[in-house]
Amino acid sequence: MKAVVLAGGEGTRLRPLTFTRPKPMLPLGPNPIIHYVLSHLSSNGFHDVILIVGYLKDQLMGYLGDGSRFGVRITYVVEPEGVAFGTAGSLKLAAHLLDETFLVVQSDTISEISLTEMVHFHLDRGGEVSIALTEVEDPSLYGIAVLGKREEIVKFLEKPVPGTALSNLASTGFYILEPDVVDYIEDEKWDFARDLFPYLMRVGEHLFGFASKSFWVDVGELKGYLRGAGWVLGKLDQDPPTDSRALGNSKPRVFVRGNIRMGQRVQISGPSWLDNDAKIEDDVKIRPGTVLEEDSQIRSGTFLDQTVTFRHTEIGSNCSVKSTIIGERAIVGDNVTIDSAIIGQGCTLGDRAKILPGSRLWPNTRVEADATVDGIMAVPRDKSFYFDTGLGLYSGILASSIGEFLEALKIVPLESLEYHIGRRDFEKWTKDVLGSIQLADNIRTLRRSQSKGEELRHQLV
Repeated sequence: MKAVVLAGGEGTRLRPLTFTRPKPMLPLGPNPIIHYVLSHLSSNGFHDVILIVGYLKDQLMGYLGDGSRFGVRITYVVEPEGVAFGTAGSLKLAAHLLDETFLVVQSDTISEISLTEMVHFHLDRGGEVSIALTEVEDPSLYGIAVLGKREEIVKFLEKPVPGTALSNLASTGFYILEPDVVDYIEDEKWDFARDLFPYLMRVGEHLFGFASKSFWVDVGELKGYLRGAGWVLGKLDQDPPTDSRALGNSKPRVFVRGNIRMGQRVQISGPSWLDNDAKIEDDVKIRPGTVLEEDSQIRSGTFLDQTVTFRHTEIGSNCSVKSTIIGERAIVGDNVTIDSAIIGQGCTLGDRAKILPGSRLWPNTRVEADATVDGIMAVPRDKSFYFDTGLGLYSGILASSIGEFLEALKIVPLESLEYHIGRRDFEKWTKDVLGSIQLADNIRTLRRSQSKGEELRHQLV
């Protein structure tokens, strides 16, 4: 059976890291995300892979080649530039290759779900579609399925309003489809959960849910990415890279590759991964789930917990960094505190800066000494939102962060709010520039309510 891997997206939820790398090429321990996606397919007997690529495709294609080192054969299908494809819509590009039952896989999903068992389930049920499902704590973040007899899906809801979900069984992004399903896809922008699956149910096709309790995580956002990294690190003891070695005898293990320089009284708890030329000075404490990529420099007295640093990063003395990703060539000063944030490539953080949870700094952003970043995503001026009151009529107000955007909504003229929400400008900017799909979805719901005047302002703020 062929497997189709969807790898053409821009990775907006992990921006700014994905400005320079496609999401499947972001490091997740010793290897990029796509390494673990293809290894999972190969170990489940899927050796014929169709990879749909688009955004920054050359990096993916250069790394994967023909797929032979992963035990698979890769056929590439390239999305044309300038066309926005939905997850289901992109299948139309590969329709000529899909002449039998096939599997669809997302390129940002790490899982132990048995795809072999899922195939047996699909063949036994005899439906058009089988969807792998898993139980989740917050159904409002996912496509949710309600099952009836013989696990047939009787209702499918995309991101139900909190507290209204009739099930906690979420789609994992693993689908088995019959080839004629592709004929139902009417538009290249169609999404599986939002468009295709509800449509198939309306026309009477049968969809079944394969519920699994095996490990699964969407690594396309910060929390999931760090959880995925923890899963990878936890597996190193069973299958470490051939060029790595264990550091000491602690359990869980700390694995290293190449030359690592460490000072005195360093405490490292596994599972963790340290790559070549990492330098760790005196009295550093590293907690589980931490990854230091090549040439990462950690100065004395710093504390790292569940943190991933990309190549050539520098973290100063006496810092505290928790649940954070730091992009390549970022420089962090002394006594800096960072919690649950994404620091973009080439950023510079001054001494004693505080980066609070939820913050994201765009590439090459400079944070001054003693400054506090509170949920602000710094955006370059050419990416700022300029509030107009009509076509070509600038109001004199712009926003370069979520904070500035929310403040601007309180003061811009009402005609500006009505102008931009009618053109869907707010949705596009929050999704494409800020990378906040949830905020864009909330604004879309508000637009459809057709609120006007001060009521619109109140709802937006």
